[in-house]
Amino acid sequence: MPSIIVPVDFSGPSSNAARYAADMALAIGAEIHLVHVLQMPAIPVEAGIPDYALDEMRDSALTSLQTLSDELVRQTGGKVSVATDLETGELNTRVKDFCRWKRPFLVVMDASLPSPIQQLPYAQLLIPEHTTFHPIREILLACDQEDIQSGMPVPVGFLRQLRDLLGARFDVIHVITDEEKEKGEAVPAFDKWKDVQQKSYPEMHFIGSPQVEEGVQQYLDDPDHMADWLMVFPKKNGLFHLHKSLSQKIILHCPVPVMSIHE
Repeated sequence: MPSIIVPVDFSGPSSNAARYAADMALAIGAEIHLVHVLQMPAIPVEAGIPDYALDEMRDSALTSLQTLSDELVRQTGGKVSVATDLETGELNTRVKDFCRWKRPFLVVMDASLPSPIQQLPYAQLLIPEHTTFHPIREILLACDQEDIQSGMPVPVGFLRQLRDLLGARFDVIHVITDEEKEKGEAVPAFDKWKDVQQKSYPEMHFIGSPQVEEGVQQYLDDPDHMADWLMVFPKKNGLFHLHKSLSQKIILHCPVPVMSIHE
């Protein structure tokens, strides 16, 4: 059974992402793991934190986890298994360790987090505030020139599993900016790439725009396009690197969930 890990901080957007994950788990037959990382307040080392204060923080977090878990169980009619886990430490480190232990199919979290968990070796689905789950019919892959020429940094098997679980199709968008080569040079590379991928991606859309985020937004705003998710492939020095303002703009302002898969 595929598993979905949901890091939560009990804020409204975070709890909404958990509800989205639960509905998706119900649709694809997955289980949910809610994980909250208790981060110690920044105080002088010599001051320390009284034991009773730590106990109160843990008890409060455990109660919030159980409350959210109970809500998700009711929401899904008891058909989705919801487990909870409380970790203590630094957020990125503890979530990465938890993922290595559970080896999830997907990590779902709130898109408005100021710093999404960085460079997890698992797909992350970032949920905009107030977004609710509905059947996923089209997933839009935003690819740059390197992806087209060298192939995406994600196993084809994962995309096929995603397609089969959701009943979705994939489309590809490539934004041609003023700094890039002409469309004519990208098309042959894409045709070769599509053959290698066994024609999983039936159509490629070329958008001319000065900026990548503007081109992606232009495509998503077109009423003729019905993308349910946007998939990006952050690179250490690429267009969609999560540390850069470019990808933050796409993630924070995208009207649909964004799936991020690191190279």
